[in-house]
Amino acid sequence: MNCLFCSIPEISAPSNPEDEVIDESENFYAKAALGHFVFGYTLIIPKEHFPSFGYLPEDLFPELEDFQDKVLDKLHNLSQDPITIMEHGAMNRCQRGGSCIDHAHLHLMPLAADLYPLLSQRFSFHELESTSDMRRFSDAHTPYLYYRREGFRGFAVQLSQDIPSQLLRRIACEALGKPELWDWRDTPLRDLLQRFTAEYKRLTVPAPSRNRIYA
Repeated sequence: MNCLFCSIPEISAPSNPEDEVIDESENFYAKAALGHFVFGYTLIIPKEHFPSFGYLPEDLFPELEDFQDKVLDKLHNLSQDPITIMEHGAMNRCQRGGSCIDHAHLHLMPLAADLYPLLSQRFSFHELESTSDMRRFSDAHTPYLYYRREGFRGFAVQLSQDIPSQLLRRIACEALGKPELWDWRDTPLRDLLQRFTAEYKRLTVPAPSRNRIYA
């Protein structure tokens, strides 16, 4: 299977800056997101191929949450905004739930705005007890959308029909007042991506706890 996200951890000298691993744990890695319309936009990706986090084995969720917390702590050295965490939950290559690639990846975006009001106008979300509750969608063989604002529980919705590609990016750019930047193919913003990568990789000291309260 030819999957870019599967191959990235094995690339020692990537030709594209967006293919550089900036952090990793045993089973996950992080990289800067192409189409870097907000500084600090990061993807968390499992090293093993899963169509979405709905397929992640139960025993890997504690490591995922620990690694996510580590990345969030570092991002808060670079941005004061709370982090929005989202996923287009693909089931397979045909049922991608708006994702561009059928390999699981969480979007971590530092955003002042809460996107939930915009999302809830279009979808009927349900609150999840934990991140591992996303596995219910793989059991039901349905794509989904996942949304969590840092400091709160996550929400998800089962998708009964196709949605536009990169819908979550479109909504985030709409909230930022930059609707023209949603498509990473048209606006890769590699200069900002490279600056973020360099600053993130310089963070070698322990970061402060992310147990913050936002107004």
